Amino acid sequence: MRYSFVCKKSAESEKIKAQIIEKIKGSYDQKNPKVVFSIGGDGTVLDAVRKYLQIIDDIYIVAINTGSLGFYTEFLPENVDELINTLTEKKTFNSYPLLEIEANGEKEYALNEVTLSVHHHLFKGSVFIDEIFLMDVRANGICISTPSGSTAYNKSIGGAIMDTSVKAFQLALIAPFQTANQKMISPIVLSLGQEITIVPQNKYLDLTFDRVFISSENIAEIKVRLTNKTVKFLKNKGIKFAKRVNEKFIGKE
Repeated sequence: MRYSFVCKKSAESEKIKAQIIEKIKGSYDQKNPKVVFSIGGDGTVLDAVRKYLQIIDDIYIVAINTGSLGFYTEFLPENVDELINTLTEKKTFNSYPLLEIEANGEKEYALNEVTLSVHHHLFKGSVFIDEIFLMDVRANGICISTPSGSTAYNKSIGGAIMDTSVKAFQLALIAPFQTANQKMISPIVLSLGQEITIVPQNKYLDLTFDRVFISSENIAEIKVRLTNKTVKFLKNKGIKFAKRVNEKFIGKE
């Protein structure tokens, strides 16, 4: 088994890394691993996906939580022995789809979301679904998220939490400016196979996807679609979707 690590910079993460190296059978291969251990929080997971995006279809991620929220992380530090055993058994995975973002002929991918905004100004533009006009937008920005990313920025702006097994993606507006003559719809959930096209009026545009930030000029249009490209996570059989949402966002009073 070829494996590698993407770790948060902390003493706890380094300690867990050392434990895994001591117990696992296989060879360390940073360039072409089969298994990637992500030790940290959700940000570390996004870093791991970004690092191995070119071979993402051929690997799976084992996510161990030493961060704060850890919605993607399936295992806790005390589960190291359990997950090592799981690696030798018949494995099950959670597969989360990626968004494809196309702007000016360049393509990028995101596990969580893509957002469009304008620094110190309202974002202005038009939104189309499958090339059919939906609405004109004046807002602080637009957020388009995956099911697994629906619990991130999307949730904070009033978007719905989506079951991660649903093959869909979601558009939500960030602080929309509405008038009697200009109504907007938000949020809206679309299915695999559909495409969102955004035609901005602003000359300068800030484009963020996961932990990447790009300031661009004169973007004619941005196309966003859900892909069949997925990120596979080793599954912890004891964690169900409702339980995860309850533990991370509701909890006991």
